[in-house]
This record gives sequence, C-alpha cells and structure tokens, in this order.
Amino acid sequence: MPIIEVFAAVFLIAAAERLLFKYFWKRGLTISVGFSKDRAVEGETLNLTETLTNRKPLPLPWVAVKFQVSKYLRFVDATNSRVSDDYYRNDLFGVMMFQRITRTLPFVCAKRGYYTIKSVDLVSNDVLYMSKLYSLEHSSASLTVYPRLIDADDFKVPDKKISGVIVARRFINPDPFEFKGIREYQSYDDFKTINFKATAKTGRLMVNMFDCTVSQEVVILLNLQKYSSWVSEQLYERSIRLAASVAERCVSGGIPAALVSNGRDVVTDRCVDIKSGQSAGHLETIYDALARVDLGREAEPIINFTRAFDAKRNGSQVFILISTYNAKDVADEFERLKSAGSDALWIIPVEYNTVVTDAVDKSDPNITVWEASRDE
Repeated sequence: MPIIEVFAAVFLIAAAERLLFKYFWKRGLTISVGFSKDRAVEGETLNLTETLTNRKPLPLPWVAVKFQVSKYLRFVDATNSRVSDDYYRNDLFGVMMFQRITRTLPFVCAKRGYYTIKSVDLVSNDVLYMSKLYSLEHSSASLTVYPRLIDADDFKVPDKKISGVIVARRFINPDPFEFKGIREYQSYDDFKTINFKATAKTGRLMVNMFDCTVSQEVVILLNLQKYSSWVSEQLYERSIRLAASVAERCVSGGIPAALVSNGRDVVTDRCVDIKSGQSAGHLETIYDALARVDLGREAEPIINFTRAFDAKRNGSQVFILISTYNAKDVADEFERLKSAGSDALWIIPVEYNTVVTDAVDKSDPNITVWEASRDE
C-alpha cells in the first residue's frame, strides 16, 4: 500500500474518531453533585457526593469534574483542589461504557451560612487527544449551616439576665380553657365564674377555678451595624450565635419568640423579620434566617426597624436587644424603648478586655456587657 494511502487512512480514522467523540461523548453522560444533608450546624461534618454516570457504549478515558464552593466548607482531602477566595475542586474520572462512579468527600462546616454549587464543569478529550471536550452542567445543590449555640458556661451571664427579665415581667392571666377545679365563692370573684350546678348541690355559692397562662412574647432585636469596615467580623458572628441561643432558650421554655434584624438575607437582600412563634418548626425558621444573614452587606440604622414596633406593641412584649455597636444612637433608642413602656434588656457582646462607649449607662441593670470567651 502506498505511503500516501496509509496516511490518508490514518487521517480518516482520526477524523472519524474525533467526530465520534465530539458528537457522542456527552450523550448519556450525567454528573450529580450534592450534600448529604441540606441543613447542618457550625462544626458538623458532612459529605459531598459526586456521581458520574455513562449510559452509552462509548468509554471515556478521562473526565475531569470541576466545581467551586465556599472555602468555609473545609474538605478533609485537599488533593486535586486549591483554595483562594473559594474552594476549587478538580477530580479526574476514567469511566467505561455503561458505568457509574460515585465518590464521597467529607468536609467540615467551618462557618454558618448559605452555600450553593450552581454549576459543574465536565472536561474530557477524545482517545487520540486531538480535541478538548467541554460541558457546563447546572447544579441545584445547596446547604444551610446554622449558627452553633453558645456553650452553657459562656451563656450563663446573659441567660441569667434574660430569665430574670422574663420571670419578673411575666404577665399572668387566667385562661378560661384551662379548668383547674371548684372552690367556694369569695367577694373578689367574677359572677361569670359561678358554677350553678355545684352551688345547687352543696347549698353554698361555688365558682370555677382556672389555671393561669403566660400572655407574653420575647422580641429579639439583632443589631448588626458596624462602627467601620475593619471591625472584627467574629464579634458579629458571636452576636448571631447569641441571638440563636436566646431564641432556643425562649422556645424550649414555651415562650413565643420573634426575631427582627437589620442584617440582610444573602438570597432575598431583605432585612430579617420573623413573626412570633414557639414551635420547633418556628425555631428552625429563625435558624434559617440567621444562617443566611450576609455580614458583607450594609445594615440599616437601628432606628429603621425598632420604630416599626411602635404601632404593634400589646403590653406583653419583652425586647432583648443584641448590639455590639453601642454608640449614642443605639443607647438613645434603647432608652426610648424603655420610656415607651416596654420591658427591655440590652446585651452588648464585646471583644476580650474591651470598654464600651460613654453613651452606655453602665449602672442600668437592664444593660449587660457580655465578654464571650476568646475561643468561642
């Protein structure tokens, strides 16, 4: 066979192979990237799973799976990865015909937040490495990492203050649906409570007794204003953890809790406004909101969201202000809350050995300067 015919045959085979891979490499090839759970807590270890499936009789010598995710999801195996502003992963697969390959990558949720993997790149070559093959795949993987709760020892001081305010200011009312028993009539009893059947039976005027219920809610005001851009972000993360801990403390004690914050949601860009509730599902709603607060977005002044309560007060609310920012405008707003007839407590999270501003009335028993442990 003449040499020219050999070269022609090789060229035709190579061209055919190139066309074959170009038009068929992606058919039946799918990639799935997902988290083992859609919700976790700071410090928890989860798994990320990559599943590459080839549903065709054409093998692929290698396929690179590339994606990026937040650097705050810290993978145990750092092979085939690099970290800068984000975490970049590049895993290599060799997939045969009609084969599925699954890899599990453990990682630690190092920080609360809302994390997504919006796209995955698939990169490959034909067998002769004559052309590069590329496909961008959509991903809907998302993970919400809740703020961890404050350790019991570190939470003692704010918890004691919160419990004191709630117990001292508790608003007690008889609940007509909580029947307790029957007793003899006293001069201060309401005639509506008279039990005529028992009165006829005993020959003495008898009345119904009812248990008392708490008609009260705690409104957590989380202020995330910053003095300047260089203020430690960790201090505001502690404020968010404290808000989560206060909410848990209230709900577990059967007290309805609401959450309002000038921190902005990373998805909706709206300020946080969670109505009052006391169920386990409501507590998860609060955790979700706190997880999605983006400290990189500017927070509105405190006056914009505290004044919104002026028309909503019902006399049974206890306000718990959490604000590391303690300049005069916040101090004035706290005094206004109290002067308007509200029961209020201000917790000021500070760094180790930090002094608050002169605007704060340090003699006020309703103001607590909370110095969290340095490793909290």
